[in-house]
Amino acid sequence: MILITTPAISDSGIWSGIFDINGHGAYDFIGLISDNQATAYTKKANVVYSGTINKEKKILEWNLLMYLKNGSYFGKANIKGKIINNNIMSGSWVTSPAKDYGNIYLVKLDEKEILNVGEIINKTWATINSKTNHTLKIKDNKILGKDENNCNYYGSINGISKKIYNVKIEIASCGISDGIYKGMAHISSKNNINKLTITATNKNFSLFLNLN
Repeated sequence: MILITTPAISDSGIWSGIFDINGHGAYDFIGLISDNQATAYTKKANVVYSGTINKEKKILEWNLLMYLKNGSYFGKANIKGKIINNNIMSGSWVTSPAKDYGNIYLVKLDEKEILNVGEIINKTWATINSKTNHTLKIKDNKILGKDENNCNYYGSINGISKKIYNVKIEIASCGISDGIYKGMAHISSKNNINKLTITATNKNFSLFLNLN
């Protein structure tokens, strides 16, 4: 007898959807998963997340630290959801110490919506719709940048999967924000405009950049 096996479909990738907070919302949510690592953000709620992923059978669990967007750490979030048809997650979440709660629904983005990693990253990027203007020049996957407050940005950005970049950025000459930030990034394309989103954190603060 010949046994035919098919490889398990990975949860790694970019998940997009909505959630509510204590019954109010909806709020946007974008989560990036690479192996057991995760970063995420919500623009409407102004929160950045960083943490790990665990999966047992069809249940996907996110254990995340929470930061104000471009701000400080303020708590933890636990998300648990059932995976349906390998590309939908439906579940709930709760935070501590605030004990906020809600439901969450995510869909794994189609590959066409996110650009492949590659040489496309190597260019000069500028922030859009940001309170502080940033310019990052990326050459040979090395980052050199500055913002309007004369904070300096140094680092690297390299592909870790087909759609996701690993990011390491050091902020210098910026007061309490100085330090090394680690996270993930992706490039999306809409109306022939490429947009780079970087989400990174350290022990105390987060960095969220939306650039084109």
